[in-house]
Amino acid sequence: MPSATRLSTLPASATIPFAYRLILTTIGPIVALAGAALVLLSPATYLAVMTRHRGTFTTDSAFLYTEVGGSVLYFTFVEAVVLRCFGDARLWRLVCSGMLLSDAAYCHSVAQAVGGWASYGRIEDWTVEDYLQFMTTGLMVLTRILVVLGVGLKTGSAGSGQHSKRA
Repeated sequence: MPSATRLSTLPASATIPFAYRLILTTIGPIVALAGAALVLLSPATYLAVMTRHRGTFTTDSAFLYTEVGGSVLYFTFVEAVVLRCFGDARLWRLVCSGMLLSDAAYCHSVAQAVGGWASYGRIEDWTVEDYLQFMTTGLMVLTRILVVLGVGLKTGSAGSGQHSKRA
């Protein structure tokens, strides 16, 4: 296989800006792990936070919370482990692209949980949890978008220090 198609063995520090690495491999996994713990250990609390106390938890739906928690744990692993192992900008861009698909569904579910986009759009009705959720999710989504667009990513050979044209 030609070297151009193999994953780079460069450390992420050689290609990915520090701020992106901090957000996606440290802050993101911590936030995701806290979210996974909440949904797995206290699904009724998770439902209350997501729906502004409008939803009612039933044990018949517990499997859905286990599924959500498992998905969040997967995100945690990918961010905390996989992204740390590779500095290949192509891999980061692909992983972040996939995560953005999930982010889109998650963001839509946040609006659904409070009655739709019109209800969610009334910022004066937001709770502390809504603000916290928006800030943490927004930071991750924005960072993933920047990675996918290649903004600030270094390209070229090891140690060349060349930046993407989109930087």
